[in-house]
Order: sequence, then structure tokens, then C-alpha cells
Amino acid sequence: MSWFSDRLFIGRLRTGPTVLLPAEASPSALLEMLQLADPGAHFDGDDIMVSGVRVTAGVELAEPQLHKLSIQDEKQLWAHRIVADGPLPVNGFDQGLAEGIAYRLGGWSMTRGLMSDPAEDDSRGPIAYLGEMPPSEEMLPLLRRHLRPADSIKQSWQQAGPAELDDGIVHLLQEDLHMYGGADILVSAVHEYEIPPAVHAVMPYAKQLVKVDVRPFEDADGTILLSGDEAMLEIGALALAVVDAFRGQVTDMWGFQISEPEDLLPCGYLDTTEVAEDTEATEEAALDS
Repeated sequence: MSWFSDRLFIGRLRTGPTVLLPAEASPSALLEMLQLADPGAHFDGDDIMVSGVRVTAGVELAEPQLHKLSIQDEKQLWAHRIVADGPLPVNGFDQGLAEGIAYRLGGWSMTRGLMSDPAEDDSRGPIAYLGEMPPSEEMLPLLRRHLRPADSIKQSWQQAGPAELDDGIVHLLQEDLHMYGGADILVSAVHEYEIPPAVHAVMPYAKQLVKVDVRPFEDADGTILLSGDEAMLEIGALALAVVDAFRGQVTDMWGFQISEPEDLLPCGYLDTTEVAEDTEATEEAALDS
């Protein structure tokens, strides 16, 4: 790579969004994962197209390139640029896609030169998309089966509005917002017009859906009783239960389809490394034969 092209390449990486991975990802495994965000994702040459956004083929970065990106603690990374083919996505789909890939493959996301670890994002968690707002008389019994009961209405509820405590479930019902909570999990449902590609694939005619966020409850003083992998598994199970009861689709916060609670945990890059090794072994066997 020439001095000029090297400068140009690093400059383009600085604008982002870019995924930085600790190991090379198998293209076929990367495509399979991206089809969780958009079932129509497909190869375009060496790149992968995802809802009008191009995930470029991985490029190896050695220490000289990493030093120019102000990355001091790594000796080698693989970079995938995320590029919109048309106008920039107004909902940040390109940046969310970069963060979702990084989270699932144990890497980092970089935008405008700022590097972040999505695994450290406290707001990560499942989102259930439904066709209609669930009736409270059906939602309350469902939540009682899955939530630890609350024994009081905490201060943070008072800031949201006039909440009620009904047999262990706190609930606040307004025209455009339904909120429910147990001892340590909060569930909120609002109408949503931005529909992720993974959801649009199973509800192609929907113009508006109900977005149900499931999160660990945070009190007014910042106290969170449920955290870590345990939190992800519990809120994931609840989001899937909501979808089973009212029909819909569950994604993570970056729009990747979720089919079981464990999908919310970072997978680590070894999955794609193993696939890459298997691919090389298959190619070698074919040549020998």
C-alpha cells in the first residue's frame, strides 16, 4: 500500500462507522450473522449488502496503521467499513449495524475516530415488536408469571406519572405509553414508526408497530438490582414470552433477530475463526482430491 493510499484509507476509517475485530471473520459466517439483521443481506462482490448499507470486506490492520488510529494496545485488528450506498440512514442504522457486529464478534465500533465497546453499553437489551398494543388485562397476568413482585411504588415511578400497584406489578397506563414493572425489571410499550429490516421481513405491510422495551429497573438514585449476563437472560426470556403471547418479533438494541435469551450475550469471535479454519480445510481437501 502506497504512502498516499495508506493515508487515504486511514482517513476513511476515521470517519466510520467501522467495525474492528480481533480476528479475521469468515465471509460466509459474517453473512449468516448479518441475515439476522436483514434476511435479504447478500454478497456484492467481496462486500455484503444489508438494507442499502455496504459492509466492506475485512482489511488487516497492523501496528503502523493502528498507531495512526491512536490504538496502542493491539498489534493486529481486522477492519470492516460500514458505508451507506445512498443517503446516510437517518435512524443511524449504519452505526447500529457496526455496533451490533462488534458486540456479537467480540470487537469494537469506531465512528469519527472514537472507539467504543458495545459490550459495555448498559442500555443493551431486547426489544419486542408487536402489531398492536397489548391490553393491560392480558399483559398483567403474563408479567406476574415472569417478574419478581414489587412490594411498593418506588420514587422513579412518581416522576413518570400516577402509577398503581396491582398484585405485585406496578403499572402506568397513558394513551401513547404503557409501563409495567416488577421488583427489578421495567417494561415499556410505545407506538413506533421506524421498523428494523428484521422485523419488516415478518411484518411487511406494517406502517406502525408497538415497540416493547424490556430493561433492568433503575431507581431514582441510580440503583440497578439486576445486571450482567443474568440480567440479559432474564429480560430476554421475558421479551420472548411477550412475543409468544401477542405475536411479533424480538431483536436486540441493534436490530439483530433474537430467538433465545442466549442470543443477547456476546458470542465472541472464535465462532467465525473456527468457520474460517473449516473453510480452509475444505478447500485444501478439494485441491488434494
